[in-house]
Amino acid sequence: MANAIDYLDWRGDIPLDFDGFNEVDGYIVCKLTSLDFTGIVPQEGSMPLRDALEAYFERYGDEDRRLGVLLAPGTVTMAKKMAASRRFGEVVIYDYINHVDDQNAEQFCALTASLSDGTYYVAFRGTDDTIAAWREDFNMSACDAVPAQLDAAEYLRRAAWRFDGRLRTGGHSKGGNLAVFAAMHAPMELQERILDIYNFDGPGFRYTVKDDPGYRRIRGKIRMVIPQHALVGVLLTNDSDYEIVESCKTGTAAHNGFTWQVLGRQFVRCGEFSLRTRVYTEAIRSWAGKLDLQQRQDLINAVFDALESTGARTLTDLTERKIRKALTAARDLLSDETERALFTESLEQFARSYISSARNEMPVINRFRRRHGSQD
Repeated sequence: MANAIDYLDWRGDIPLDFDGFNEVDGYIVCKLTSLDFTGIVPQEGSMPLRDALEAYFERYGDEDRRLGVLLAPGTVTMAKKMAASRRFGEVVIYDYINHVDDQNAEQFCALTASLSDGTYYVAFRGTDDTIAAWREDFNMSACDAVPAQLDAAEYLRRAAWRFDGRLRTGGHSKGGNLAVFAAMHAPMELQERILDIYNFDGPGFRYTVKDDPGYRRIRGKIRMVIPQHALVGVLLTNDSDYEIVESCKTGTAAHNGFTWQVLGRQFVRCGEFSLRTRVYTEAIRSWAGKLDLQQRQDLINAVFDALESTGARTLTDLTERKIRKALTAARDLLSDETERALFTESLEQFARSYISSARNEMPVINRFRRRHGSQD
C-alpha cells in the first residue's frame, strides 16, 4: 500500500483551494522541520521553500540519508516532491529556529509555513539525535514542563502576533507534544484562530490535562494519529482522542510516519494496537508507577550524566561498549547505597513488569490460536 510520499504523486497537482487540507498534508508539512535550514532560512525572516531547498541541497546534497539512529530517510524525497507540486510549490518558510543546549537539556526546532489556502502552519520538530534531546524527553516524566515546551508556547504566540488569519500547528513525535502544549497554553483569542492541532505519535504529559481549561478549549481540534506498533505515542498520560493507523514496519521503525499506510486523503485506520505495543505499554506504566518524581529524576540524571561522560553528543556516537560502560557508571554516580539499589531494582522491575504484561496477554494469544487452528 502507499505512503505519504506516494500521496504527493497522487494529489500534488491538486491545489488546496480545490481539495482542502487533511491529516496527510499535516504530516508532510511538519516533517520539513527534519531538514536543517540553519543559516539558510532566517530566524526572523522568510524564504520560499524552493529557494530554501536549493540552498539545502548545495550544502548537504540532494539524496536521502539517515539523520541519526532513529530518523529514517524519506524527508528529502518528500521535500523534492513538495517543491515540484502545485499543492505545496508556493510554500514560504518563516522564522526557522534550531536550538540545542546540552547544559540545560534542551532541544527545540520550529518553523512557520504559509500555505496556498491563506493559512499558516506552525511546525515543531520531534526529538533529534542529540543526547540532550533524549534527556529532555525523559525529563517530561518528572517535570510539569520542559524548556522545549515553554519555547513552543512562546513561538506559537509570536507567530500569531506576526501573521493574521487562521493557523494550524503540529509535529511528529515530541513535536506533536509541543504543538498540543503550545495550543493549550495560548491565550483564548489565539486558540480561537487555530483550525487544527496535529499530533503524530507524540507522547503525552506527566499528569492528566483533561481538566485544564486551556486544554478543554482546544481538545476538539486535536488530530492525533498513532501507529499500531507504537512505542512513543503511548508514553505518559495522553488525554486526547486518537486514531490507530496501519504501519508496514514494527518496533522503532513504525515511529517513522513514512511507514504509515495511506489511502486517498487519510492514513489507513487499524482496529487496535499490536500485541507488542499492548505489552510494552502496560509494562512501562506499571514500572513508572512504582517510582516517585524525585526517584525518576535521580535515575534520569544518573543515566544521562553517564552517557555524556563517554564523550558522545548524539545517539549515533554511542557504541554498545559505551552504553554498557555508561550504565555501570550511572549506578556509581548515585550518591548513596539506597539510590544505587533503586537503580538496579528499577531495571529489574521493568523486566518483571514486561514479563508480567506478556503473561497477561497470553490468554488472548491462545484464544486466537485455537480459533484459527494455529499449530505454532
